[in-house]
Amino acid sequence: MHDLLHDLAIFLAGDFYCRIEEPGEQEEMKVLTRHLSYLPRQSLGPPITKVSNSIAKLESLRTSLYINDLFSVESVLSKFKYLRVLSFWKFDELPDSIGELIHLRYLNLSCCEINRLPESLCNLYNLQTLILYRCTKLTMLPSGMHNLVNLRHLDLRETSLDEMPGGISKLEHLHTLSSFVVGNNEDNGIQELGGLSNLHGSLKIKKLENVVDVRQATSARIRDKKHIDSLWLEWSSGGDMVSNTQTEREILHSLEPHNGLKELTIWGYRGTIFPDWLGNPSYSKMTHVSLVCCMNCCMLPSLGQLPSLKSLDIQDFGQLSSIGTEFYKNEGNPSLQIAPSFPLLERLKFDKMACWEEWHLPDSKAFPQLKSLQIIDCPVLKGDTLYQGDMFKAMISSNHLSCLQEIEISECSSLISLSLDAFPTLKVLEIKWCSNLESVSMSEPPPKSLQNLRIMNCRKLEFLQQQHKYDVVNLYMFDSCDSLSSLSLDVFPNLKNLEISLCRNLESVSMSEAPHAALQRLSITFCSKLVSFAGEGLAAPNLTHLNLVFCSKLEALPLDMKSLLPSLQSLEIYGCPNICSLAEGGLPPNLKSLGMGISEQQMRDLSWMGNLHALTHLEIAGYDCNNIKSYPEVDSLPHLPSLTTLYIEYFDNLETLECNELLRLTSLQQLHIKYCNKLENMEGEKLPPSLLRLEVYSCDLLGKHCKNKHQLIWPKISHIPTIQVDF
Repeated sequence: MHDLLHDLAIFLAGDFYCRIEEPGEQEEMKVLTRHLSYLPRQSLGPPITKVSNSIAKLESLRTSLYINDLFSVESVLSKFKYLRVLSFWKFDELPDSIGELIHLRYLNLSCCEINRLPESLCNLYNLQTLILYRCTKLTMLPSGMHNLVNLRHLDLRETSLDEMPGGISKLEHLHTLSSFVVGNNEDNGIQELGGLSNLHGSLKIKKLENVVDVRQATSARIRDKKHIDSLWLEWSSGGDMVSNTQTEREILHSLEPHNGLKELTIWGYRGTIFPDWLGNPSYSKMTHVSLVCCMNCCMLPSLGQLPSLKSLDIQDFGQLSSIGTEFYKNEGNPSLQIAPSFPLLERLKFDKMACWEEWHLPDSKAFPQLKSLQIIDCPVLKGDTLYQGDMFKAMISSNHLSCLQEIEISECSSLISLSLDAFPTLKVLEIKWCSNLESVSMSEPPPKSLQNLRIMNCRKLEFLQQQHKYDVVNLYMFDSCDSLSSLSLDVFPNLKNLEISLCRNLESVSMSEAPHAALQRLSITFCSKLVSFAGEGLAAPNLTHLNLVFCSKLEALPLDMKSLLPSLQSLEIYGCPNICSLAEGGLPPNLKSLGMGISEQQMRDLSWMGNLHALTHLEIAGYDCNNIKSYPEVDSLPHLPSLTTLYIEYFDNLETLECNELLRLTSLQQLHIKYCNKLENMEGEKLPPSLLRLEVYSCDLLGKHCKNKHQLIWPKISHIPTIQVDF
């Protein structure tokens, strides 16, 4: 909300509304106040008990939001009998006295750690909304829930209910029921849904394994619920074998929804084939389908005939070995067929298909709008299926798949080669955990549309041919391409972001065509054989972020970073012990963030920081500073007028922090000291008065002194508003 509108709302609300954000605001409450909310600016703000004395006079309170401790709960329930709206925040028990608030219309217990609700809750005959969202410990509802005859909205998302209470069908006015957990008894079985004809929005039906009779499923009257637009059907034991798969199919057949449904998820279905309604083109509004953990299924339904389907997820089909014509058309009813198959599908995902080997497509016009294809953890899928097989060959020859923009292939260990030379609009290519993949080929010249390339955990893969130029904008490579020893940035003239990590045999990153005007972010980490990093030729006028981490053989940086990298704002250098000195011409003056694994020589003479007047964030790690016992040494710290955040880490032998030297950092607001196990003393008057936060982490000696308010330490830090100590 705009500030002006907020101020206007406050003005018009007058004395009837009160919002407490700080304990000091308690005096603003008036006798006329009817609507109160307590929402501290800090998530760990003081409990409302600290302001409860001033709200005791508000006997006519109608709304109370965000009560956050039990004492306050008892206070509210005993004093405010006229409440209509009540919201609690993170407590673990609701008292029996809740049943006395007979005027209550709205009760919100979201994110509370309650494991039960009192039976007295069912006395709230006027209650219309009950929200139990993210009450993850709640396993049961009161047995008298059927008495809440005016209930319209019941939110049970992310609860842990074992089953529904009996008689839910009596709640005839129920408009929203986020989930229904099928019980084993007649009064809490799935047939109880039959009486709830006014349900709207989303409905999740769980524990369908408790439906043992087709007549029970029919009695739920799912097809009659015309206002449900999203349906989730879940069996909790989808991998279990059943004695009669025909019965399972008939049960799912009886749960057929109305044909105005937009989203459908089926999880854990235990049959071997799906009923005919799934995929019927009469579902003209269906846009999203997910079929998950159907471990006994050996055949996919005919989803290709859904005219509006845009997103399809198929996961965990343990018995499915082949996808054929049945996926695209219903051969048994030619009158229902439309052309092409999957006419509007944009996103297709296959995941955890343990036995899937073949993918066939007799219709070359299928998937005309496909933009994203994900194939994940399909270990026996044949490599030629993705291009040389019938499917993509037919599509490509007729110029279909021309809209495909994203391809993700992951955990396909049988895949050896991949050809992508006929995807003219491909923008994103992601290849992960394909342990035997050796080559990826593209058209010549490479497609200009390809902008994002991610390669992860593909160690046998040969990197792209570097005699071509690529229009890639973002390139990320992790633990891949073991054969790559040198990389030329000239190959990627439009590259803005480059991240290379754990490239085991990479020795050099070079540039001959300077300057590289597009490059903005460059990160090279854990490349243990990297020796040469562009030498003096790295001219990147728009580079803003440079990270070099754990490249143990790297010896030098560009000599004149000041002129070659004038826009550099963030620099990280860790685990590069052979870099003895930083650039001779000095660091770029626009640098705002600097993180370094610092040497003893650099630590004792920090004059190389003298020109960093824009620096706001500094992290120094003393991995190789065994002889540094005091920081900062006298007169070693330059004046850094803009520095607001300082991290001091991994100084194994550091014993003393020199407060007077840190006083030169006049803008310092945050000081973080980590992994300095011998640090115990603070010398000087006190830490800078500008400090707002001190964090001491894994520094046992200093941490204990701070916790115990040691007489030699506490006077130096007591002025800091926030002090956090963790061991």
